[in-house]
Amino acid sequence: MRTDTASARAVTPPATATALADWLLDRPRVTTGPHAGGVRGSVRGPDHDYVYPEIAGYYLTWLSFLEATGAPQAAQADAVRAGVIGWLARELAAEHGPRTRRYLRPAAEPADEWRNHALFAFDLGMVHRGLAAALPAGAGAEQSDARAPLARTAALLDRLRDRDGSWLACLPHPGAPAPPPRWSTTAGPHLLKVAGGVLALAHGTGTPSLTAAATATLHRHAPGLVAGLPAMSHPALYALEGLLQAELAGHHAYRGQLEESYALLLAQVTDGVLPEYARQPDSRVRSDVIAQMLRVGSVLAAQDRLDTAGRHTLPLLARRLTAMVSPLGALPFEDGGTGPAEPAVSRASAVAGHGNTWCAMFAHQALTFHDRVARGQPLPREWIRLLV
Repeated sequence: MRTDTASARAVTPPATATALADWLLDRPRVTTGPHAGGVRGSVRGPDHDYVYPEIAGYYLTWLSFLEATGAPQAAQADAVRAGVIGWLARELAAEHGPRTRRYLRPAAEPADEWRNHALFAFDLGMVHRGLAAALPAGAGAEQSDARAPLARTAALLDRLRDRDGSWLACLPHPGAPAPPPRWSTTAGPHLLKVAGGVLALAHGTGTPSLTAAATATLHRHAPGLVAGLPAMSHPALYALEGLLQAELAGHHAYRGQLEESYALLLAQVTDGVLPEYARQPDSRVRSDVIAQMLRVGSVLAAQDRLDTAGRHTLPLLARRLTAMVSPLGALPFEDGGTGPAEPAVSRASAVAGHGNTWCAMFAHQALTFHDRVARGQPLPREWIRLLV
């Protein structure tokens, strides 16, 4: 890890966070047509225009986070939330569960879109915890429009149980071929984010089997996390995010795995950048990975679990992330280049308002967390519970 102590000053990002929130409330949402209420994964143009349940789940969690922070845009959350829940309810009603990607122009869907022929535990978990975050407190929860889709996601997740009771990564639809081998199709540490999110956010909103599956997934993947940390930073940080949320639900046995794993990632940070792959410093500069690293580090710092060198790295991460956000609040997936998983949005496109939705949500939350920590203020437990 290389840090410039002289420049490791607190970064104050309120204006950037406000721009990100404004963009998120305006650009990714579909407001008309049969998929009104859906949320785009990125804003790039009609040929790549699709909405999907996972991002809608994230979006519901983010709306609740926006309200928890008292942000000025929070007044819009209720109206926006209703549309997203309605879209999810329609998608979840399909016999085999929701399509992983719903292209707004059907002709644009690739013929080999294998994601649409399987259920994914990660996607369903993000939807379930988003719906749980959307439930109003008190007696009103029983009348919430989120109750029925919550029950549906719990039932679908029950289909993905492995022999030890933990979650499979995915389950092909009847008659569909097995998906290609990817981290997202193989049971691994990234599922800790599903487990932690369900345990922290969906307490009292699921079923005993859902809680049992989350606990089994935690105990399956957390004990060997340090030794088996994914080489790809994105799913590795999913695992750490899940452990942070599991701690809120009283699961503290893996505290050391979380802290040691973060230290391994921290050792790879140079000039505010965590590479996409371990030991590959020339790999892509992904904004979601920088935001994830800043978010987890801010929580650890707030809990006095980060050493001096780690604390000095947080402003460098925040500064690098802030520099990638356009004046319109758009954030590109990566800093130039094109990768196989997600076509990049260049800086020029970001200036025009094109950006990535989950990167923007992660960044908004990370910069909000960091600003609070830099001011010496505690991070509210509810903010951590609503980790997007």
